[in-house]
Amino acid sequence: MAETAGRVTAPLGRREAMWRLARAAGVAGPVLGFLEGRGSALARGEETDIAVLHAALAIEHEAIALYDLGLKRSLFPAGLRSYAVEFRGDHLGHRDTQVAIAEERGSRPPDPKPSYDFAPLTGGDAVLRQAVELELLAQDAYTALISQIRTRDYLLSAAFILVDEVRHLTVWRRVLGLKIY
Repeated sequence: MAETAGRVTAPLGRREAMWRLARAAGVAGPVLGFLEGRGSALARGEETDIAVLHAALAIEHEAIALYDLGLKRSLFPAGLRSYAVEFRGDHLGHRDTQVAIAEERGSRPPDPKPSYDFAPLTGGDAVLRQAVELELLAQDAYTALISQIRTRDYLLSAAFILVDEVRHLTVWRRVLGLKIY
């Protein structure tokens, strides 16, 4: 469920969430088509790398916001707080690395949104389930887009980030008693 101005709405599906993030990052139409599964391989070049980078940054900004909110409100169960702190740190590192890559290419990286529409977070499973959805979205996005990256340094960075996203997802799914494969 998403909460907007006090209203609770239906949860976004992963595909809709990915579209929303890609649009927020200003990603070009071909990248959106590719994420939707309608497009073929994207043209390899600097423009595609920057579009992929901006989409990934939008996801990192949202992940940081979720972990910040959950930690600030003490919504993560006490025994799991250290994971939340660690994963927040990972997302901060991902963001900083990608911002540096974008800036060295002369691109202006997208800023975080002023606010995010998270499900009502009451602690425990609610925040963990939201983290699972966001980590799954990140994993899906990196998996789909990594093959479209041309630049070696960004490809290597994205590969390491994908490993982190899989690790985050695995931990939260295991904690919730969900299948991890």
